[in-house]
Amino acid sequence: MSIFNIQNLAEPVLANTQYAGWNIETMFQADDYLYLGSTNGMYIYDLVNPSLPEYVSEFTHWEGCDPVVVDGNYAYVTLRGGNACGQLESVLEVIDITDKKNPTLAKRYGLDNPYGLGIKGNTLFICDGTSGLKLFNKADPLNISMAKVFKDIQSKDVIPLEDILLMIGDDTLYQYDYVNDGVDLISTFALK
Repeated sequence: MSIFNIQNLAEPVLANTQYAGWNIETMFQADDYLYLGSTNGMYIYDLVNPSLPEYVSEFTHWEGCDPVVVDGNYAYVTLRGGNACGQLESVLEVIDITDKKNPTLAKRYGLDNPYGLGIKGNTLFICDGTSGLKLFNKADPLNISMAKVFKDIQSKDVIPLEDILLMIGDDTLYQYDYVNDGVDLISTFALK
């Protein structure tokens, strides 16, 4: 993990480099913690001193492609199987992180082919590969429910911003507007 001081954005300075875990794929910052998704688990680091993150704990699982997002007392991790990442099973794991030193599996949901995921309010966006973009209501993280599915796209990654949702799939950048029951497509842009 390379940590840069960006106080002067025109001239970032390398502040520190440290080992953060094996095969890290994603990073997510929430409150005063950094959550790292790797192919064999999720690592939690304390950011009291941002230039020197301190290891707190880890949650290990079977080997699989593993992005992570966090909201409140829960981390959401998708594991994609059936590929070079490892296992055959594809799932969403909901991890209770109330006790940062002892994260525990709270619930598991089956998926088809998950890639990236994101959170906005009570909506959990999951890019389920060839099964499309799936929107789940996560008001109760231990009982999430499907709110909407966009099946006509192969979704790979999603970034929920303040006013719009960005998604990549089929070599296309999709831009969505938030609405009461999900999202509405605003525009597309071919990336090739």
